Parts: sequence; C-alpha cells; structure tokens
Amino acid sequence: MSEAAPAQYKQKSRKGKKAWRKNVDVTEVAAGLDEVRDQIITGGVIAEKPSEELFAVDTAGDANVQKKVQSRHKPLKVDQILAQRSAVPAVSSRKRLSEMGNEGTRKKSKISGREYDRLRAIAYGGEQTKKDVVQTGVDASYDPWAVQEVKEEPQFSFLEKKKPKVEPDTLKRAPVSLAKDGKKIPAVRKPAAGKSYNPNFDEWQALLIKESEKAVADEKQRLHEAQLEAERMERAAADSGSDSGEESVWESEWEGFSGDEDKPKAKRPERKSATQRNKIARRKEAERQAKHDAKMKAKEQQVQMIKKLARSVEEKERSRDAAKSMQLAIQAEAEGTLDVEDGEDLELRKKQFGRIPIMEAPLEVVLPDELRDSLRALKPEGNLLKDRFRSMMLRGVVEPRRHIPYAKQKKYTVSEKWSYKDWELPAAK
Repeated sequence: MSEAAPAQYKQKSRKGKKAWRKNVDVTEVAAGLDEVRDQIITGGVIAEKPSEELFAVDTAGDANVQKKVQSRHKPLKVDQILAQRSAVPAVSSRKRLSEMGNEGTRKKSKISGREYDRLRAIAYGGEQTKKDVVQTGVDASYDPWAVQEVKEEPQFSFLEKKKPKVEPDTLKRAPVSLAKDGKKIPAVRKPAAGKSYNPNFDEWQALLIKESEKAVADEKQRLHEAQLEAERMERAAADSGSDSGEESVWESEWEGFSGDEDKPKAKRPERKSATQRNKIARRKEAERQAKHDAKMKAKEQQVQMIKKLARSVEEKERSRDAAKSMQLAIQAEAEGTLDVEDGEDLELRKKQFGRIPIMEAPLEVVLPDELRDSLRALKPEGNLLKDRFRSMMLRGVVEPRRHIPYAKQKKYTVSEKWSYKDWELPAAK
C-alpha cells in the first residue's frame, strides 16, 4: 500500500474554477520537504550555511606528493636563500607608548646634557664645530696668488727653489673695450627693429638691402682674391718652365768640356809621419775650439743685450698701456656708454685682445618667403649663448679662442711585463 497522496496526472488545463481538482501531484514538493528535514536533523540546511563551514582550503598539500616532487626536481638556489628566515624579528616603525612623552612627543635619548649640547653645537655651528669637524677642500677666502711658506727639507737643499706665484697686473685693471673710440659697449645691445618676427616694412626692407649689399661686397672680394691667386700660380708655373729650359741649354753647351787638360800637373806631396799628422790635428782642434769659444761669447753677449732691450721695451709698453687704459676709462666715464643697436656696424680697433680675430655676428635677417603671420608658424633663430659670449669678447672680458671640435687626445701605450722570463738559474750547493 503506497503512502503517497492521491493525484490525477492527466489534466490538460487548470484555468478557471471549473477546471480545479482536489488531487494535485505534490511528489516533488514532498521530496524536497523530506530532504530539508533530513538536513535539519544532520546539522542544518546546507543552503543556509556559509562557505567556510562547507569547504576547507588545503594549504599544506600532500606530504607524499611533495616528497616525490623533491626527489625528481631539486629546488633552485634562489629559492633556498629566500626560504631562510632570520629568527630576529623586524624593527617596528610604529611609535610605542614607552617612548612617548606626556605631550605626545618622543623622549630624548639617554645621554648627558654636556654631550647633548656638544652635538647640538656641531649640528648648528659654533666655535666647537671648528675643533671637532675636520674641514676639507678650499675655503671661500682662499687666495691663489698668496705666497705660501714651504719648509725646506735638508735632504732636498740642492734642488732649485720654486719661484713664487706672481699676480698679473691685468687682474686689477678693468676690461678695455674693443671699440675704436674707446667707449664702453653695452652688454645687451638694442635689437634692430628690422629683425622682429613682425617688422615694419620700411625698417625690414632697409635692413635687408643693407645686408644684401654687404654680402655682395664680400663675394666680390672673394672672387678678386681667387683671381689674383690663379694669376700668381700661372706666373709661377711659367717661371719654372723657363728656368728648366735655360738650364738644359747651359748643360748642352758645357757638356763634355773639361778644363783640366791645360793645367800643369802638380807635384805629388810626400807622405807625412804620424807625429806630423798628430801635430796638425791638435792645431786644428785648438783653432776650432777657439772659434767656438769666441762665437759662444759673442752669442752670450747678444742674448744679454736682447734681454735688456726686451725688458726696457716691456716696461715702456706697460707704462704706456696703463696710461692709455686710464685715459680710456676716464674718457668712457665722461662720454658715457655707446648707444649702438644690434644691426649697426661697430668699428673695432686694430689691436684686439688676443691673437684670434673676433667671430662675425650671425646673419639674422628674415627673407620675404620666411616671414610668418602667426607665432605658431614662427621659426626661432639665433642663440642667446653665442650672442652673450660675443658681447663679452667685444667688451674685452674674455679672450677669443678658436673652436676645436676634435682635440687630439694623449696616446697611451699599454705593455705587459713578462715577469716570468726574469729568472736566474739557482747556484749549485
């Protein structure tokens, strides 16, 4: 006999009250209720339990599997190093209550008040700093031209004494301007109006015509010099050809001619003895030594005279330069500073500061096709560093130097000493 409730399985529709039936199939609902009752009896409904009670995470793994893996694959050295852990715990970075004061500040270390004051003086400067701290380097008040007293050691008394450093006279003088009239040149001159990115048409056209005429004149000068050089080379080639022709004619005329036939034969000298030859050699050596001594004496006198003249000329030039520089300085102070624009030609004096001439200013004129109507399309030109350096050379602050892009480096020869070849045969015992 079945315990299930009566049911009618074949029902097409249950819509409407007339289609309702009493005996409906509830087997699935009854099975679910029975399963829930069993779960409650065994410990609770599984769907209501958290994941921690239902699942367990295996972090250790199977020991047998680990043994098999270790036997097949040896662990890496880096893994072995990382696996080593120190037994000493790490230093904690948090503040502990035992180290905090009443107001929440850290307590002072347990040192004496005198030591604390000494360390504080070292940290914040003071007289104690000079005694405790070792100063390294060069002090700001170091004078490179000061005379330094060096103690002479008796073992090196035979050596020549070093000459003291002498401060140059020009170090105390003001820089002399290279302008021909002696006026001071401003460090930053006023820029020409025609060099603007959006210049006035008249000023820009005047500047363009001026620079064009200057470029044409330079090109004519270059072509003239090239023509003179070509003519000189042609004349040299013609002169060398004529000299070779005359020499060949002279050789053809005198070829085969000898004037030794008309000369009488000289008497053959007798053979000298060894004593006579030695006497003649000693006399010639004495004459040669006397001539050499006379030449050296005359040369020494000339050297002394040249040194004396050079010293006097140098003193005269030094006094003249000092007077001239003082006069130029007074004149510059009286007349003021030159008011020269960047585009104007500055006439320089012939005697400049340094052997190398000052580099020419770069051409910074914008051509008609390079003019732009906006700052976005503007192409920046010029170099402030080069302009500043040229201004310093014009004012006589620095000496012009030639740019050497690839300087010669000192060559080193590396050789290996074969010390194993330096051996001696041991003496027999």
